[in-house]
Amino acid sequence: MTNREVAYILDKIADILQIKEDNSFKVRAYRKAAQSVYHLDEDIRTLYMNKQLSDIPGVGTGVEKKIVEMMEKGSCEYYELLLKEIPPGLLEMLTIPGLGHKTVKVIYEQLGIDNLNDLLQAAQQKKIRNLPGLGGKTEYNIKKGIELLNQRHGQITLGMALPLAQDFCTYLLSLDIVQNASIVGSVRRGKPLVGDIDILVATWSYEKVKERVANYKGIKLILSEEKDCIKGMLNFNIEFEVIMIAPDDYYGKLLWTTGSKEHRTRVRELGFDEDRFVGATSEEEIYEQLGLNYIYPELRENKGEIEAAQEGQLPKLIDMSDLKGDLHVHSDWSDGAHKIQDMVETARQMGYSYLAITDHSKSLPISGGLNEDRLRAQSRVIEEINKNVKDIFVLKGIEVDILRDGRLDFESEILSELDIVVASIHSNFKLDREKQTERIINAIKNPHVNIIGHLSGRLLNRRSGYEIDVEKILEEAGRNQVALEINSHPDRLDIDEDTARKARDMGVKIAINSDAHDKNDLKLQIYGIINARRGWLEKDDIINTWDKQRLMNFLRKKD
Repeated sequence: MTNREVAYILDKIADILQIKEDNSFKVRAYRKAAQSVYHLDEDIRTLYMNKQLSDIPGVGTGVEKKIVEMMEKGSCEYYELLLKEIPPGLLEMLTIPGLGHKTVKVIYEQLGIDNLNDLLQAAQQKKIRNLPGLGGKTEYNIKKGIELLNQRHGQITLGMALPLAQDFCTYLLSLDIVQNASIVGSVRRGKPLVGDIDILVATWSYEKVKERVANYKGIKLILSEEKDCIKGMLNFNIEFEVIMIAPDDYYGKLLWTTGSKEHRTRVRELGFDEDRFVGATSEEEIYEQLGLNYIYPELRENKGEIEAAQEGQLPKLIDMSDLKGDLHVHSDWSDGAHKIQDMVETARQMGYSYLAITDHSKSLPISGGLNEDRLRAQSRVIEEINKNVKDIFVLKGIEVDILRDGRLDFESEILSELDIVVASIHSNFKLDREKQTERIINAIKNPHVNIIGHLSGRLLNRRSGYEIDVEKILEEAGRNQVALEINSHPDRLDIDEDTARKARDMGVKIAINSDAHDKNDLKLQIYGIINARRGWLEKDDIINTWDKQRLMNFLRKKD
């Protein structure tokens, strides 16, 4: 079993226990263990072999036994027994944005509903609003949530797809019968949500490749085989297709299978034909023969990249190596998993020059938000760290809540003592477009705000972004020297690529942040980079590619 599979089972155990209203400490123990396993740097199979499972934070004796069983048997009897105690549809109901364990339990006990179809029907018939502790708002959210799930059916986040695709592709490249291989399709283009994983393989041995594909550890099911492709299902029910091509045809097919459909149509109009480019040695060579500069995969969406490539006007896209720091990070002072010192050390090992600690503010008590006294105490700790660590600078900051009317969770006096202020919305998502826009603009006008965090509030596959007037917000951000964040968490990737590009065109700066709640989350920045590349962003557009002095001048709102 992989880290993800073990974490998934532990998390589902916690869900079932929570629905059953079992001991809350037990629920938290499984939840914490699931998070720790998910964020492991090491392969859990290695820890098992070395008898080091007990070294994983949050893994006590009971949980360790369950993991050992999963390693040895590929299953967990306790989990399977729990699954028999509740209808499996209740776990599916938990995928509805905002629907919690208690609500699911009430609906099941009161109405006997244990699946999404019956739940939607009950909401449409206004049966939910009369249940104890629920109401019309819950009923409305259920209908909208199921609508969102249906829209996203079959799609997974890039954060789920890319690591699996990379591992699968690495496996294929390790085969002596494979001369070349690449991830293609929407995963290669870096779309935030993808339907499947496609891999292109250059080989003369189609049948042998198909045999080896069937032996890959992540394969759950083979669905079909044709002469030059094999389709199936990976773990987590993710569909895949391995496309085989003769080595001489590789680069023409690589361009074609990367897509998008609209981009393919345009290059076809310019004379692209796969037969024409047999023997090509790179995609660059093919684009050059079409009269184009090389177009990065992330830009291949027919959004002006063809014209820009013809005119030599393509942007020089940002790369992970361009980042000098991370400006939105949480520690165990609020809801983070690690100490400030651990976060700083990980950032230092990544080669960063600076790191901002921005824990939650007081109006978010569920996340252990800081009040004024604790924030000042944290600032003293950071000052002490800066005295002792010379090759990285730690900024004193806060992720301050934007309240319903646009005021901030702290007064100016406390905010003025900080190096950086990230202002974010964590409540009142359902305000109308005008009020939500005004709320954000009021925060932007606060002279101490430097960055607006996760602007739209979207959670991919779980929650749509709230209604806002992006144009007005961008105009105000430009006037007040406030950056917008690309939140790199693959469940968010907020702002999206189109808003990022619009911000660039209007001269509004961007910060690519991890919103890390665990030291390993700092590495999520790669997804923010991909999103920025899809938004045509260059180094100068991103404030955390700048050196410390230029960054601090921006944060202090100096020219």
